[in-house]
Amino acid sequence: MIRILLKPAFFSLLLAQCCFTAPTPTNILQRVAVTGASVSAGYGLKTPPTKGNLAAYPMDFTHVMDAMITVPHDEVGDFCDLMFFRSSRKNAAEYIQQIVAYKPTLVVGIDFLFWFGYGSVPDGIAEEEHRMEKLEFALDLLDTLEVPLLIGDLPDVREAVGRLLSQSQVPSEEILHSLNNRIHTWIDSKENATLLPVHEYWKLMMQDKEITVLGTTWPEGTKDRLLQKDSLHMTREGTVVSGLLVAEIIGGDDFETDATVILLKAAALARAK
Repeated sequence: MIRILLKPAFFSLLLAQCCFTAPTPTNILQRVAVTGASVSAGYGLKTPPTKGNLAAYPMDFTHVMDAMITVPHDEVGDFCDLMFFRSSRKNAAEYIQQIVAYKPTLVVGIDFLFWFGYGSVPDGIAEEEHRMEKLEFALDLLDTLEVPLLIGDLPDVREAVGRLLSQSQVPSEEILHSLNNRIHTWIDSKENATLLPVHEYWKLMMQDKEITVLGTTWPEGTKDRLLQKDSLHMTREGTVVSGLLVAEIIGGDDFETDATVILLKAAALARAK
């Protein structure tokens, strides 16, 4: 079972923002912003057909988050891009600026850092140096956000090589370890940041092991229910698991936690847009 507890200081910034009202998960969920690359943007996700409506509508992680939050809240802000990788520095900088203007109460970045650890390395530059420099650029951007952050570390997606990724885009196991150590150190140093254990969750999924989140268990042998055939992107059900990880970290009282209900509500939201 994956379980990461919130830092005691995670809610501290909201204390000043909420006119000295005691900070709660409800405050945090008032105005959520999701930012990231193709996993957050819903690569390959479509709504299932319904009676009288066979059309397939694009669906993404913001729909899942919106569907899960059960307390009054603004529509979840969408700062994600399927093509984030084409210009990761430019896209990230623009999204951070937009998020600052949006004034969220919580920022969720499951895969915001992905293309700052992955991607091709220019000729003549040491691989670890290049990847670490890119990661520092992204962490500096996140440093400008003075609200609670839930940030994912980097999964090991070597099985996607030969599908959507080339070998040159994937860091070695040792470099990936160094990059994640840096992410963890940065999060430990930030009172407003908490880790989303993407690497740990991905490892369990790729090993086809049991995953339990907020009382729902996906038994051994159900990887194909959670992961698309490209070994890089989540299915609709896998995206719900990601949302449940967020809810488990914050505390599940203000979230719908039934995976079937979440999927139905998220699909309805996607069709309505």
